[in-house]
Amino acid sequence: MSKSWRAVCLFRLMGYRIYVMETLEIHPPQRKMDLLSAIGETLRATRTERGLTLRQVAEGAHVSISYLAEIERGEKDPSSRVLESIAEGLGVEMGDLLLRIAGTLKPEAHTATPVERTLAA
Repeated sequence: MSKSWRAVCLFRLMGYRIYVMETLEIHPPQRKMDLLSAIGETLRATRTERGLTLRQVAEGAHVSISYLAEIERGEKDPSSRVLESIAEGLGVEMGDLLLRIAGTLKPEAHTATPVERTLAA
């Protein structure tokens, strides 16, 4: 008889209950990126898909080129009105732009990973 089995028997004799438990690490869903980065990435992707320059979009949106570039880099937080004017400068509907941004932010599902089997007394 092994020492560990004798120890378990001793615990049972003393009235302790022994349970075998499995430990899981729960990983919360990770966002692909933060909101400012998602806005910037989506604006840049939309602009390049349409073959537009920063200057063209900035002029259509009535914002400065440097401000638009900062938004695309995720350094500035545009107001809803500025975002609406940028959508006009890009030639897209505001709702479509917001859906694209939301798609970039879509979180992944929760995952659980077994850690190891442990014996708990």
